[in-house]
Amino acid sequence: MDMSAILINSFWAGLFAASLGVVLTTLPQTVLPCFVCGFVGRFVRNVLVGYGLTPHASVVIAAAVCIAVSTIVVKRRQDQSAIALVTGILPLGASVALFNTIGGTLKMASLKGEALTVASTQLLANLTDVLATTLAIVLGLLAGYVLLWPFKPREKA
Repeated sequence: MDMSAILINSFWAGLFAASLGVVLTTLPQTVLPCFVCGFVGRFVRNVLVGYGLTPHASVVIAAAVCIAVSTIVVKRRQDQSAIALVTGILPLGASVALFNTIGGTLKMASLKGEALTVASTQLLANLTDVLATTLAIVLGLLAGYVLLWPFKPREKA
């Protein structure tokens, strides 16, 4: 496990998340929480993969950590916490597999024979990776919300 590579990768994920926050027209004070969520989520995922956990199990835990980080970093406004969370979990997605799925789908019409068989197999593998990673993110978000539910402030009647 190369910690410098993990930190650099996490930095770029945080920068990506902050950039998404800007694109989604978040408030200026929410850009830093977007960065922190993206950084911490990718850092947790990469460290867990480095210790031998499967990538999808690592994504589940990283998504749950993103819930906690977005809740802790943005305390006052619920909408800012949601933006930080969404931009923080997007770097956890299987974006390369998604783009390969789209590209593979576009190329399928022009292929024949053995090339079509190989492309179909690769398309199915990419689609499976996208689906499994997406479900891992959803499971992690659910786990994070369930774990933080007892700490949610209650409304007074």
